[in-house]
Amino acid sequence: MKLYYAPGSCSLAAHIILNELKAPFDAEKVDLKTHQTESGQDFYQINPKGFVPTLEAEGGVILTENVAILPYLAEQDPNQKMIATSGLARAKTLEWLGFLNSQLHKAYLPLFYGNLDEQGQKDAYAKVDSYLAYIDQYIANTPHEFLTGDHFGPADAYLFVIGSWSSYVDHDLTPYSHLVAFREKIAQREAVQLTLKQEGLI
Repeated sequence: MKLYYAPGSCSLAAHIILNELKAPFDAEKVDLKTHQTESGQDFYQINPKGFVPTLEAEGGVILTENVAILPYLAEQDPNQKMIATSGLARAKTLEWLGFLNSQLHKAYLPLFYGNLDEQGQKDAYAKVDSYLAYIDQYIANTPHEFLTGDHFGPADAYLFVIGSWSSYVDHDLTPYSHLVAFREKIAQREAVQLTLKQEGLI
């Protein structure tokens, strides 16, 4: 398998899961401004959508979108129990991935690219805060160690990555103590530390 990624972007979640698997894979950095890969390829020739993560899977099949890539990777090693094979437990993972992708991820984007006026910025922070408050309370009340059970999985990796974006948009996470503690726990994982180093983030 081969992952095309941009450092610190949402593709970081897939990179973390690949390192959790401890299986051989290749990774190539993409410049999302020029749409050139590190080896000089035109990234649009690999993924016409032009964004990451992009995974070259078995047989050269190109897979895009975190909601597809993360479950696919997580099920590569069933012994790690990163995602349930069926039923409500699997559905809960997909529910979290959908929420993180379509709501929380989307809410951060105007703070990066919106060129917002003061009121627009205030509204954007408020939307992010509304989702983080929900997540913080969920973490406080769940009986499980991770978002969807007692094993680290794709939703945990994705939440860790999106939460890290607050440091880039001058957003304070300290009101969300349960989320902060959760992120600190994830950050201590060997695969997470390895991935952050590989992407030049630490």
